[in-house]
Amino acid sequence: MSEQQTELVQGEKINLNITTPRGEKFVEEADMLIMRCIDGDLGVLARHEPVSAVLGEGILRIFNDNVEKKIAVFNGIVEIDGTNVNIFSTIAQRPDEIDLERAEQDRREAEAALEASEEVQMRSLQVVLRRSLVRIEVSLHLDDEDE
Repeated sequence: MSEQQTELVQGEKINLNITTPRGEKFVEEADMLIMRCIDGDLGVLARHEPVSAVLGEGILRIFNDNVEKKIAVFNGIVEIDGTNVNIFSTIAQRPDEIDLERAEQDRREAEAALEASEEVQMRSLQVVLRRSLVRIEVSLHLDDEDE
């Protein structure tokens, strides 16, 4: 991106909208987004070329005015068009919506079961483990925001 193009993007915001089966979950403006797709991370700035992608299980990082927010996102799709980013996800959780004790317990149980499991059960346990780790990291971000 040329220096002139970078200057044009710097003052612009991304309009982020997250929708789950329960309805509109999160609406905010942002300077930059980084999200986990099934084939890697995707970063978005204003004026991004139109693209759709399949989301994996991971952390949506939202940067706005030098402040980072994190949201746990589990599967879905993202549609990007210029300054609009629409995420349609099965589950999207803010740090304050995550039960950290339960996520820690899920992690411990999944790790213990992985050690003693058959190959068939392993994938299911890996999903539980991945989801618990995402929830733990996002919920710990709540403490960072309070400081």
